[in-house]
Amino acid sequence: MTAHPFKLARLVGCPRACGRAMQAAAAAFAMLALSACGSGGSAPAARTASPVAPVELASVPRFAQGPVGTACTIHNRKRANAQRCGCIQAAADLTLSQSQQQRAVRFFAEPELLQQMKLSDTPANERFWDAWAQFAETAELMCRDV
Repeated sequence: MTAHPFKLARLVGCPRACGRAMQAAAAAFAMLALSACGSGGSAPAARTASPVAPVELASVPRFAQGPVGTACTIHNRKRANAQRCGCIQAAADLTLSQSQQQRAVRFFAEPELLQQMKLSDTPANERFWDAWAQFAETAELMCRDV
């Protein structure tokens, strides 16, 4: 089962307008995925998120403190609370580098930036999108019952 990168918005209770922006981004992502033809660039390899191995997520800590958890807590989402946002931070720690976490913080305040980033066709943004998608899937799996 692959989670959609925008399900994270529902996990923290993103407002309706936020959800519409993310739905538009999801549609754009689907179109881009169908028409993608590779970056062809020769950018240096950057740390990207490793897929979460079939490791028991039950053995992974489900609470952490950090920039993503703080952003989750302070941006007034309906379902956001310290426990859920701490779990989302734990997922970020598993899947995103520190610099990717700092970049992700902006998406909690301005979700439309995620759509703009995805529509950008740069190798760096493509690598970040892949990491974000892995983060969203991991957060959904780890935090759905928190």
